[in-house]
Amino acid sequence: MRQAIRALGWATKIFWIVIAVFMITCLYSAIYVIQANMGGNPFGEPAVSFSNGTATMSLPFAFNNTGFYDISDLNITTCIADYNRTLISAATTFVPLIPHGNNVEETHNISISLDNIVSRNLTYLFFNSGNFSIEIFAGLKFAHIFPFQISINTTMPWGAPLNNFSIGEISFDYTNRKIVIPLSFNNDSPYFDVSGNIHFDIYNYENELVDSGTITLDVKSGASYEGPLELPVDPLMLEERGRIHFFFETSIFGFEKEIKWGDSSG
Repeated sequence: MRQAIRALGWATKIFWIVIAVFMITCLYSAIYVIQANMGGNPFGEPAVSFSNGTATMSLPFAFNNTGFYDISDLNITTCIADYNRTLISAATTFVPLIPHGNNVEETHNISISLDNIVSRNLTYLFFNSGNFSIEIFAGLKFAHIFPFQISINTTMPWGAPLNNFSIGEISFDYTNRKIVIPLSFNNDSPYFDVSGNIHFDIYNYENELVDSGTITLDVKSGASYEGPLELPVDPLMLEERGRIHFFFETSIFGFEKEIKWGDSSG
């Protein structure tokens, strides 16, 4: 009986020694791996592409498991919010397992869809440039047990394709029976040109359709547009009050915008 108790005591001591060694080596391994991978910048040079109305930033990264134990559940998540703190895009890259002594190289893709901006009624982003906030979250487990998490906050510039879109002072040419509407904007987007049509409907103060038309635009990335819209409409029918409903139809996005002048309430 005494021998059994003594053997159990030794087994208990050995068990706790093994646990202590495991904890110490796991902690040491975790610190070493974190310093090796997080001491510098684990991300490579980002690449930006644009296709079918979607801008994608591809962010390559590498993670080298130089520790004694496997790393599991490596998770990199990014959330992009606009200057109104509205969530624009979220993306996750998941690596289930990195065995000890192995290296993994992956690419984390972050996308912003123009169609999504339109469908969520966030078209103000087309008219206002600014900075988007980015939150990067990274998490993993050492030895399938011990979690580690880190988060980073940064910003990225957003260039609106129709930044500072404005209608100047509308003038009325009674002699030639037309109205002249100055139109201007800056294509601050570094990704695409603004190429397409603007269809417009003109209404008088009684909400009656006076005239319609279409103009074609082709404004390169980084360029500005400034030009008058000369519309053959009898100014007397508008009585210097009215509104114009614009329909933007480009090769990559489409939406509507309305401009009023005078004291029109239509």
